[in-house]
Amino acid sequence: MAYKKFDDADPKVDNSSKKVFGAFNNEAIRRAIQSISNRVWAGTSATAGQLLSGSCGIGGTTGFKVGSGLYLVRDGVLSTLAAQDNLYFSKLGTMGTNTVAKFLICSADGTSATCIGPGNVVDKGNYASATLAAAAAKLPDLPDGAVAVGYVTLHAPAATVLVLTAGDTTATASLGYTIGSGSGTKGTATYVQLVNMPLDK
Repeated sequence: MAYKKFDDADPKVDNSSKKVFGAFNNEAIRRAIQSISNRVWAGTSATAGQLLSGSCGIGGTTGFKVGSGLYLVRDGVLSTLAAQDNLYFSKLGTMGTNTVAKFLICSADGTSATCIGPGNVVDKGNYASATLAAAAAKLPDLPDGAVAVGYVTLHAPAATVLVLTAGDTTATASLGYTIGSGSGTKGTATYVQLVNMPLDK
């Protein structure tokens, strides 16, 4: 058995390079790591095809929805997000005519969902096509501790502003917005299901 002599030097090992907070004290890097580690784990239903999909889409009465329950991982802890209907915008305002924006559906507490955004609002008139304009539209930052579940790309018509609301809508499509002044048809929305926050959307 080896004994430490009284004049032996104390072994010193620096483990900071192996610890996230020691190696990365930059908040932006911490949030970036969190955006991919906080994720959808599985669906609460064993139905094939929905194991990793929240089935985000148009709400039954108004707004948006998370159509399927999900198991989420937040900071390494498993939580359950139940299916939710009629999610309104968390930030109210007006989208101008002929614009496009992206809104993020996420869960900040692991049990309920919200719709946040937009990251920016893009004028489709500045691009050769609506597809290119939508690519320039960006998601908002993922809130600290939240899990991304899906996102909505919302197009305003060429001649109609969209008034984002937190209540019932008069739009026949019930997308969670009302049609403002001007002429034209209602806006259109497309949905993408997420497992974690995208790198560049």
